[in-house]
Amino acid sequence: MYNPALDTFVRAAELGSFSKVAEESYISPSAVIQQINHLEAELNVHLFVRSKKGVTLTPAGEYFLLESKALIQRCSDIRSHLLVYSDHAAGSVLFGTNEFHAPRLIYDYWPGFAAGNSSSTLSSYSFSQSGSDIRPDTDLIEGVFFSEPIWQNGFVFHQVSQIKLALLVPDHSSLSKHSIITDVDLKGHTVLTIKRGICEACDRMCDDLMKSGIAIEEVEIYSTSVLIDCMESDKPVIIPDCWSSIHPHSKTVSFIREYQCPYGFFLSKTASNAAKMFMRYIEK
Repeated sequence: MYNPALDTFVRAAELGSFSKVAEESYISPSAVIQQINHLEAELNVHLFVRSKKGVTLTPAGEYFLLESKALIQRCSDIRSHLLVYSDHAAGSVLFGTNEFHAPRLIYDYWPGFAAGNSSSTLSSYSFSQSGSDIRPDTDLIEGVFFSEPIWQNGFVFHQVSQIKLALLVPDHSSLSKHSIITDVDLKGHTVLTIKRGICEACDRMCDDLMKSGIAIEEVEIYSTSVLIDCMESDKPVIIPDCWSSIHPHSKTVSFIREYQCPYGFFLSKTASNAAKMFMRYIEK
């Protein structure tokens, strides 16, 4: 089910050294190298640049690091859920999360709710970016409201606040030196955004940018691979500023004009009583 070499790869990427991984794992450096060699052979790609000073990630390695961490977490979630998977009790709330639906508000509101509802429990799991593996017993998902994807049909969105749109830019970009980006700064750049009709605020921002002569490129859906490609090609991306930590070698910079989109919770149409009570608590 799961390749342990992924853990070795992640630690080598974090430590920048095969020998350090070997020390903390109580195995020989040759055993670490063998795992990485087998992994690279299986993937048919070089993940590391190796030197006497240590190892650094190749562009393929940077991408694989992000995906490996998500896969490791997903496998861990599956193992734990197989132990407890059942129709959850009326007093429990199951919370779905991923890179684009990270828990933020729920940790602000849950302690106060739990103080008055001591029998209620909160558990979470990770689902893929496509949402194809969202569990049928999921109660809540937190995030920005877009008119897609299709999984939202099983949920009702409850707005709690608004999130400003910003621009995600690579660390090495000249745009990363700005505290606020203007139309003038974007001259000569192609700005990437989600396709029209998905986010009303994104559409308005793009309309204004195009009036200033800024080139716009649309994608069907935001994904980790899309963001990696944009950061490598020095292409700014319009994102909600709550996604600021979604790429390790990037910076989120505010735009000179403010555009906001709805942010809150997606409550399942078949949510538990505790989840419904939690939403009523928030709305108060």
